[in-house]
Amino acid sequence: MNDFLIPQFQWNSLSYLTSRAGRIGTQELTELMESESLTRNHFMIVCALAEFGPMSQNDLAKHSNLNRGHLVAYLDELAERKILERSVDPADRRRNIVTLTNAGKKFTARATAAAQRSEADVFGALDAKQQATLRSLLQQVATKDGEAR
Repeated sequence: MNDFLIPQFQWNSLSYLTSRAGRIGTQELTELMESESLTRNHFMIVCALAEFGPMSQNDLAKHSNLNRGHLVAYLDELAERKILERSVDPADRRRNIVTLTNAGKKFTARATAAAQRSEADVFGALDAKQQATLRSLLQQVATKDGEAR
């Protein structure tokens, strides 16, 4: 039995409960990113590049849902660690194309695996049908907020 009791408001709060599940569900990923002195924003960038392939910085800002002004600093940090590289777009020399390196692909695979393990652990309390229902409901909330897939 757990002696840790939270206030009733939090126990009934969807925001609190989803935030708590999110913290637990990304714990291993967070630890990995912190051990590399990186953040979840860096993770969003490498995931976007892994899924969509090389792209311009503007497109990367859209796919990672990050502010273009902040993106450059994140890209600098990832390039310094040889996780990605930037090159001039041959079709438009004013643009940079961002590409994952081989080391970046390996890092992304490690980070994604860590995220999947944490998520499986926390949501293992639900069966597959319940997980699918929860995922669908949370996707509806994200869609209402303007996110799309």
